[in-house]
Amino acid sequence: MINIVAKITPKAHLFAECKAHLQHILVPTLAEPDCIRFELYTNTEQQCLFLVEQFSSQAALDEHYLQSYVKSVFSFYETALACPVEINKLVALEKL
Repeated sequence: MINIVAKITPKAHLFAECKAHLQHILVPTLAEPDCIRFELYTNTEQQCLFLVEQFSSQAALDEHYLQSYVKSVFSFYETALACPVEINKLVALEKL
């Protein structure tokens, strides 16, 4: 299982547009057969967006990245971001 929290920091004047692009891919991503979780959040200052993602495998995540709707967002990122996306791959700790 692959767990990711991605921090996306758009340029201030493009925050709403970036949010709209990400909202647009929520439904098709959740429809992908190996997507378990795909949720969009913002911080209270609404300066950053956060994607909380869970896919069944690295192969499933790689397949997600090949989708045209994801490529469209990545293309938008090329000029819309204030800094590169921060990707945090998370590993669950064993339960005690």
